[in-house]
Amino acid sequence: MKKIWVIINNMNRSIFFIPFLFLLLISCSDIKSAPMNKVNEDSRAIFNLPNLKDEYINAENYKGSYILINFWATWCAPCVKEIPSLNNLYNKFKDKKNFKMIAINIGQSKAAVKKFLFDKSLPIEFAVLLDEKMELSDWNIQAIPTTFLVDEKGKIIYKVEGEKEWDSDEFSSFFSSIIE
Repeated sequence: MKKIWVIINNMNRSIFFIPFLFLLLISCSDIKSAPMNKVNEDSRAIFNLPNLKDEYINAENYKGSYILINFWATWCAPCVKEIPSLNNLYNKFKDKKNFKMIAINIGQSKAAVKKFLFDKSLPIEFAVLLDEKMELSDWNIQAIPTTFLVDEKGKIIYKVEGEKEWDSDEFSSFFSSIIE
């Protein structure tokens, strides 16, 4: 950076400084990135799984809405820790007709999930689906929690791994900019 200022001081400032400052400010705006990673391949959200009431729910039920899909397990401490912030995000956006949320528990029985939610007094206020046999392997989940944002046509558009503060201003602004 010091070399750049030496060059600027040796030039006619009025000619070069303003365009240089403009370019510098534009390049700084790229530093702020989305809190989720954009998915560039044409991946579709495909699932047909039971909920906690044994009703099968599939991706077609959500066409026309953005869906935030969170893969989790009861034994995963970061997954459990982020449930309250997911509930808060859900409550913030639940009145939007084009935004839905789903928690997909992987590898555990309905009885285990129900017992966990009851014992911990930790409700999940949005849809909970069960992938007991881990049939959704084509989602390429490398770690949990992993969360996807699916557009209204069923295309996966964003993905993020790890525990997040879903009710943060950053995520609220991100979702508001997409669904509104």
